[in-house]
Amino acid sequence: MPEFAHPFVLWLILPLLLGVAWRWFSTPASIAVSSTKHYTNAPAPKYFAPWHILLFLETLATIAFIVALARPQQGVELMPQSQEGTDIMLVLDYSNSMDAYDPDPSLSESTVRRLVAEEAIKDRLDVAREQIQRFVKRRYADRIGLVIFGVDAYLSCPPTLDHDHLIAKVDQLTGSLLYRHERGTNIAGGIGAGVNALVNHSESRRTMILITDGDHTVDDEVFTPEEAAEVARDKEITIHTVGIGSDNPFLDTYLRSSGASIQFDTRNLEKIAAITNGRFFRAKDNQGFEDVMDTIDALETTSRVHEALVFQRDLYPLFLICGAITLATAFLLRHTLLREIC
Repeated sequence: MPEFAHPFVLWLILPLLLGVAWRWFSTPASIAVSSTKHYTNAPAPKYFAPWHILLFLETLATIAFIVALARPQQGVELMPQSQEGTDIMLVLDYSNSMDAYDPDPSLSESTVRRLVAEEAIKDRLDVAREQIQRFVKRRYADRIGLVIFGVDAYLSCPPTLDHDHLIAKVDQLTGSLLYRHERGTNIAGGIGAGVNALVNHSESRRTMILITDGDHTVDDEVFTPEEAAEVARDKEITIHTVGIGSDNPFLDTYLRSSGASIQFDTRNLEKIAAITNGRFFRAKDNQGFEDVMDTIDALETTSRVHEALVFQRDLYPLFLICGAITLATAFLLRHTLLREIC
């Protein structure tokens, strides 16, 4: 059975048929005669006349045009489709150091303070949110999830194709105030939570993107960052590490008074990437972060086969042609064979 893109149009057929039925069975128009004696024994009127042929053909043509307007489609079915895609887990540092700023080094401290007060400069967390959202919107075929970590790691969103839901979760990361009383960066815990979220998926390629602005500063009771990376490697998970932040960040008054530690050691991140056959990237500002995510976007491509509704072809041209032929036939009959009768 064909499907219709605009099935409500088919309701036009009902009043058409009612009008045709009334016309078909209506009494023919009367004519004036001098005498009725020759008609007294005339047979009862029949409900078929040559002009009915024209009415029938014109009705068929009109129905064909109405069906064409409803846009019939044939071959609607679930068919295997191949798309580029993979399973990606974003592991984001959500510690209080992500509230630091990375302004243009040529700006004076007073200028930076003014720009920060005017919210004209984004802190590291805002930069990360912006670039993550941009990255997610381009990876339409991927299942993407989110882990956030400070002292502890939390699964914010498991890998999903519902990217609107994931972006909403990222939008909720409006500031790391929740973790300001917790000082520390547990990279090992973040990797572990990301691995746990990915192992339940069967994709041939699984990737983790670790985004942090600091060194591992928490003594994890389970494993070190390198040991966590080895577990990821054993699960065939590639980890790309991104070190975000400049060498001389600007700390607001709260961060300074809280004693926030801004330590950055690229060696740990380089080791994690090397163990899992990933790559290490350094993003010192917003543009650098954007370039890094563009590079990762180009690296992570694989094929995902899934089922999707496929419309094989539209049938409305066939009904248009049939309607046109039927209407042309009625026109020729009206002006040739049935000309004298009708």
